[in-house]
Amino acid sequence: MSPPHLPTTLTSTITTLTTLLLLTSFSLTTYTLTTHLHLAHTVTSLVPKVIIHDTAIIATTSYHIFTTILTCLTFITIYFLFPRFIFTKSISNPSWIQKALTSLATLLLTTSLLAFTVILATRKMSFGDVGPRVTVYLDEGLGEESLVYADDGRGVAGLVVGWVGWFGAAVLCGLMMVGGKKDEQKGDGDGKWVEKGEVEESS
Repeated sequence: MSPPHLPTTLTSTITTLTTLLLLTSFSLTTYTLTTHLHLAHTVTSLVPKVIIHDTAIIATTSYHIFTTILTCLTFITIYFLFPRFIFTKSISNPSWIQKALTSLATLLLTTSLLAFTVILATRKMSFGDVGPRVTVYLDEGLGEESLVYADDGRGVAGLVVGWVGWFGAAVLCGLMMVGGKKDEQKGDGDGKWVEKGEVEESS
């Protein structure tokens, strides 16, 4: 009899949904960043002296894009592509490698979502409009002006979808930790699994 392990169907379902949500967040954030860069290039081409203070926007969106795709690749690799090389004792029994990789990916995703949330909350990207809001400084003759970019709605949507995906990743981590503790409690004193037939023979 195989040792108890996490429900394969539940784990696979959560992993699939989480991956799809994070891929959606990745797509929306990528679109937001490319639109911002395109419009920034347009502004600088029209006004050569313009200085756009958008380092925070570019940094947070780029980091979020990186963490979402990294988390998706991590989940796909350890759950679907090479599970037999990472899982121990059975295909769905979580190993320390799986726990470490999933926890690290979730931690990085958390930091990127928090940073992205701060950027939106501080109106570095205008909430409700369609694009990042940046401060544009023209020369003294024109004075100081501000520019509101388009497509901020997609950035907000990407953030919301990302937080939903993060919740799925957190649930997945919780299932692994709980499943691992239950497995340890049901094993023998040396941490090995005792088959039902062996118990009957010894009795």
